[in-house]
Amino acid sequence: MKFKTAYSDRKRESFLTEGESMTQQHFAKEADIKTIIKKHDRTGIINHVARGVAHYGDYSEVNEYREALDMVNSANASFGELPAELRKMFDNDAGAFFEFATDPKNDEKMVEMGLRAAPPSPVDAPSQPAKKAEAAAEANDE
Repeated sequence: MKFKTAYSDRKRESFLTEGESMTQQHFAKEADIKTIIKKHDRTGIINHVARGVAHYGDYSEVNEYREALDMVNSANASFGELPAELRKMFDNDAGAFFEFATDPKNDEKMVEMGLRAAPPSPVDAPSQPAKKAEAAAEANDE
């Protein structure tokens, strides 16, 4: 067995493209490292890196992968148990349903669809004059 080293003889290998090439030559200048570095020297930004948006925050309480996966699977299973008509309203997309269901503007619609319990109606509290009259009546009874 022969090992290659920096001092070994080199054998050049060539490649011949057969058929139509898949290389898109109109990106050649854009992908050239010299062009990328020149643009970085002028602007201080490397374009393909600047496309991504950095998200900073405290992610120390992020669930483990398994827990997150279980939550997603559970949500998909729950969505799958809904009637077909309701699922069709959301294009069979559990994510779209989640966005709809968690939006406070849609609370009434969720109640109409039977997916959320109606909020309890407020108990009619006696008005201030009625309370004063009751207190005065109790004072007279004593």
